[in-house]
Amino acid sequence: MNILKINPNKTCYIFDVDGTLTKPREQVTKKFKRSFINWSKEKQLFISTGSDFTKTKEQLPQDMLDCFQLIYCCMGNETRTPKGTVIEKEEFIMPEELRRDLEDYLKTSPFPYRTGNHLEARTGMLNFSIIGRNADKNQRNEYYSWDMENNERKELAEYVNKTYPGVEASVGGSISIDIISRGKDKGQVIHKLKKLGMKEVVFYGDKCYEGGNDFGILRELKNSDLNYKWFNVDGPKEVNRLINL
Repeated sequence: MNILKINPNKTCYIFDVDGTLTKPREQVTKKFKRSFINWSKEKQLFISTGSDFTKTKEQLPQDMLDCFQLIYCCMGNETRTPKGTVIEKEEFIMPEELRRDLEDYLKTSPFPYRTGNHLEARTGMLNFSIIGRNADKNQRNEYYSWDMENNERKELAEYVNKTYPGVEASVGGSISIDIISRGKDKGQVIHKLKKLGMKEVVFYGDKCYEGGNDFGILRELKNSDLNYKWFNVDGPKEVNRLINL
């Protein structure tokens, strides 16, 4: 159901969370939060994240969430109000063969250790991590640096996409890949907002390259008749600079 109409004469701003409004899986800084809330007044803002709402709330406090009209969680497969009310959601059923493949990758990856919570089911998607989502900040940074040299997540996502035509995998966050039903990536957020009346949009994300989990938004923008701008950012400091230009 639609709970609001977008003013077509006003720009819509869409923000990723991890690596964009915050450092991966960290809370927004107080300084950036104050600046963002002040900037956001009288604007139409939306979140598009691969995380679920619980994780999003851990990173963005309620006074910042209240700046947004809608929160598109789990790659757009779950829509919530800023207070957390679920508006719509979709499910994802993982092929059993894919589960076995991921478990084999978990056993054979050359990364030296595991922390647990490797397969995490979310609304309409699956999040998979070799190191595991129980990793602390230092462990996450260690895996991220290792992966930047070894391209494990990129190669794994490419394997899933080649082997399972009904699903799509993309690199997300700093330690994982996101797996969805084909066509159910973040690009669906653009279609949902167009139905609400969006005509002009600015998007900020940190993984807008092909294979990244923000790429779907860029792809759908390029295929649309919308007026748009997009920025591939390297974190909240750059976002703060761009919005205050």
